[in-house]
Amino acid sequence: MDKQVKDLLRAYMDWEKNQPKSTKNVHQIDTGEYKIVIDGVEVTIPEEEDLMASFEKEAAKLEVTVDYYMEEFL
Repeated sequence: MDKQVKDLLRAYMDWEKNQPKSTKNVHQIDTGEYKIVIDGVEVTIPEEEDLMASFEKEAAKLEVTVDYYMEEFL
């Protein structure tokens, strides 16, 4: 069984090496600026204050408390 697992891992690694660079996943995380880049798409991680403001806004639209909104919709 161990030999089969090793052979499978080697085959996968060889296959991955031969893939064109454009199809490989590219992951970068920059914790200093709270940004993540996945496959060339940059995503900014919101600050806690921004998240809470958006939760408060959505809760107000639904006329519910923020606690209820977070419990039911997140």
